[in-house]
Amino acid sequence: MLRNSQHLSSEPPHVVPLRSLVKYILIASLLSAAIVLLLAGLGAILGMDHLIQLDSQIQQMFYLHSQSRLSLLPYTSFITALGSFKISALAAAGFALLCFAQHRPRSTLYGYVICASFSMMWILNTLLKEVFRRSRPELDHLLVVHGYSYPSGHAMISMGFYGMLFVIWAVECKKQDLPGKWLPVFCGILFILLIGLSRIMLGVHYPTDVFAGFAAGFAWILCMIQGIKRSVS
Repeated sequence: MLRNSQHLSSEPPHVVPLRSLVKYILIASLLSAAIVLLLAGLGAILGMDHLIQLDSQIQQMFYLHSQSRLSLLPYTSFITALGSFKISALAAAGFALLCFAQHRPRSTLYGYVICASFSMMWILNTLLKEVFRRSRPELDHLLVVHGYSYPSGHAMISMGFYGMLFVIWAVECKKQDLPGKWLPVFCGILFILLIGLSRIMLGVHYPTDVFAGFAAGFAWILCMIQGIKRSVS
């Protein structure tokens, strides 16, 4: 059963509280963008030399520059493909349709959250990249990439969109008192980290790009969790 926030609690139980959801979407979008801007400002204060040194140290640990590590390329390419626009769009459409098809207020709310998480992560990432216009790492890219580097779109979509799917899974496990309540958390953390790490291993993103994308997506999740809690009883 769905209920809106306290000031909208008088609405019929079958009504999906879109007004409240839109409010949280706007807040989450602003907070996600603010986090990226704040991290960029912090980087400017610390100095580019310090950031470049930090990025280089992490890249040396994970970049696929040796023959033995290149053997991981097929797996890394597969993992990173899961964070691409086409694959994430198919995932968003599939899960959203699955939610809408259930014709239940709670499931319908989840469908809107899924659509919003996918679309806003990509929209915000595109706009933020145009603001900063950071060039890609000067490494041999092990796959074809386009656009700017900061913040990582794959990191934002893995945390903000896929992370939201795992959150919905966890919410349902808790609500229905299902076993294995920590399984969504474990699977989500592992999945998100692997996508972010794959971008560094392939040489297409600086580690700080990935960290900023994760931070933006995490801010989105925190806001949307509150929106779901206010709407799902």
